[in-house]
Amino acid sequence: MSILDNLNNEQRLPAETSEGAILVTAGAGSGKTRMLTHRIAHLICDLGVSPERILAITFTNKAANEMKERLEKMASIDGMWVCTFHAMCSRILRRFIERLGYTKNFTIYGDVEKERLIKRVLESKETNVTADTIAWHISNAKNHLRSPEEYAEFIPYDKKREIIIACYTEYEKEMKRCNALDFDDLLTKTYELLKTCDDVRDYFQDKFKYIHVDEFQDTNEAQYLLVKLLAGKYGNVFVVGDEDQCIYSWRGAEAGNVVDFTKDFRDCKVFKLERNYRSTKKIIERANTLIKRNQNRLDKNLWTGNDEGARVEEYTTYNDLEEAEYVAGTIKSLVQNGGYNYRDFAILMRVNALSRVLEEKLITYGVPYKVYGGFKFFERKEVKDTIAYLKIISNPADDDAFIRVLGFPKKGIGDVTVNNLRLLALDGNTSMFNLMQQGQYLGETLNKKLAPVKALFDDLIAARDGMGLYDFVRFVIEKVGIKEAIGNKTEDDINKCLNVDDFATSVKEFEDANAGATLEDFLQGITLMRDIDTLEDENNFTSLMTIHSAKGLEFKVVFIVGLVEGLFPLSRAITSATPNELEEERRLMYVAITRAKERLYLTHPRTRFSFETKRTEYCAPSRFIKESAMDYIEDLDSSPVTRTRLEINELRSSADRRDRVLSAASKVNILKPGAGLNATTTAASQPKPAGKYKFSDFVKGTRVRHPHFGEGEVMLPVTDFAGAFVTIRFKSVGIKTLSLKYANLEII
Repeated sequence: MSILDNLNNEQRLPAETSEGAILVTAGAGSGKTRMLTHRIAHLICDLGVSPERILAITFTNKAANEMKERLEKMASIDGMWVCTFHAMCSRILRRFIERLGYTKNFTIYGDVEKERLIKRVLESKETNVTADTIAWHISNAKNHLRSPEEYAEFIPYDKKREIIIACYTEYEKEMKRCNALDFDDLLTKTYELLKTCDDVRDYFQDKFKYIHVDEFQDTNEAQYLLVKLLAGKYGNVFVVGDEDQCIYSWRGAEAGNVVDFTKDFRDCKVFKLERNYRSTKKIIERANTLIKRNQNRLDKNLWTGNDEGARVEEYTTYNDLEEAEYVAGTIKSLVQNGGYNYRDFAILMRVNALSRVLEEKLITYGVPYKVYGGFKFFERKEVKDTIAYLKIISNPADDDAFIRVLGFPKKGIGDVTVNNLRLLALDGNTSMFNLMQQGQYLGETLNKKLAPVKALFDDLIAARDGMGLYDFVRFVIEKVGIKEAIGNKTEDDINKCLNVDDFATSVKEFEDANAGATLEDFLQGITLMRDIDTLEDENNFTSLMTIHSAKGLEFKVVFIVGLVEGLFPLSRAITSATPNELEEERRLMYVAITRAKERLYLTHPRTRFSFETKRTEYCAPSRFIKESAMDYIEDLDSSPVTRTRLEINELRSSADRRDRVLSAASKVNILKPGAGLNATTTAASQPKPAGKYKFSDFVKGTRVRHPHFGEGEVMLPVTDFAGAFVTIRFKSVGIKTLSLKYANLEII
């Protein structure tokens, strides 16, 4: 009996092909890791290959450990290398790096050490180019194996190019002097070693007779060239990947490596794993329809033997507040009535700036959640940095906030200066801010360093009295230059700037719902909200995450939110001169869809408040909704779980618009000082509708009459901190959500 007997035919064919170059294009949920581990075990147990002759490369330490655990259950793997690219390279360099002029005890610099060195390099330069920008360019150059001289020819000429190349050159000299390598160096130096030292290359080419690479679509140029070098003697290289799931081009991954593999290894055998074991037929059909629009891919078509499953549900809401309420309410309903646990749900976002409204509504509905792979909204650095300025304006005695202010944006004030100021404040029994304002005890040098900070706060404080809360917060963000300090070079930069914008939006929503609210009211409100803990069971929570964080995971129920043009796909992808960025956005949507096992929800708000234009703007639905087939839209009446479908039409009455405003206030009321912070909403705790009826009278199926819209049927009653509402399907105007307090409904 062979180890491969446990595989299906589709998985077995590539696993039992032991010689030559092999590419396995494995669709989402197709069991590729199972196939890969069984192939390695087959080589050892069935074919008698020594584990020392086998190399298996993964992309994360977690994946490497999981692969080891699986293999150890099937075979003895003593001496086998199962590791990440960086771990493999580090191991090689520890033995042979002296050939490159380094010593074996070299230090590996992480992001913190790398940033610190770049800042030292920048100190001698008169430039406004940030350390983050320099770091990105250095990493980009090394991912493509380009020296400073080669990179100078690669990047377009502008006024920044000279400073970038100068910093890169000096950075490399400093790294060599310190006998240090960064993570990118682990790849580039290993490639240089193997390329220039014939005996070292021969040794490792002979050692690794069988090479395996998982998640091959995530390889960058340096990693791919390393694989080609190592496979140079035997050519037995087995790669598994899915170009449709290549979503990391912003950090160097190249989807084209999968396609190029078939060209670079001429006798390459290509196998397809197209059977999906994860999702229902309806979900797989939607994923296939979408991804076929991409051009830079190998042809494959996912299929599944699973049930048809529920239809993919698409919902349009008036704004992001209603979108969040719909998501939170649906989760609550499915847990209470549908047999699900909170851990079965994931809410996926293109950018993490969307999480604020969602977090607030999850709290309102008592849904325990965890922000996966990041911080909750008000705990994110860029948001806390912004809040720090507001705290100082509100309370100048807050030394912790003042220290944070001194650190962002960079003001040339180091830790030593900050500590000296803190000690002087302690000695004088005053605050650091007050000491700065007085100035007479600081000395000429310290006063000079703090003068721009003092001038800035003089301007901010002077402007406060003449502005409303939102206008003032917007003024602070712009005056301080918070978004400019963050930059917009990387994906992470864009996310951070969007978070700052959404923070400003939260202020506007709070001000709109709380007439006469002060800065102190707002700060108190968000503090109270941040203190709420909804995690009753630490192992039973809904996951809130970006799509990038969701790769490799699966959930019974998935919500993909914020499906509007400009957010998903991002604006820069829409306007890009090449189709590459838009294709990556489409791959990202494909990854999001294929995380779902049983149910998939696509949500689209019609309007969002724009920080840039300072007004509420119409949002066109994401093209990915239409591209992934509109056939699979859940009919609300046939849905097995009660839910809200909030649709907008141009004939909305003024009364209905007022209802929407009241609904929007539901979120900010949990921020209002003194408001109830009970996470679970009940009808008894909510305002009652006016007139002769009670909220409990409006159950699903109740026939009602509206003075303007005529007869209709109640689809879903819902309450929140703002009041009591019902969603009704009217014969004349379709679906509307109305406030019972103002709608003047009559039960018939």
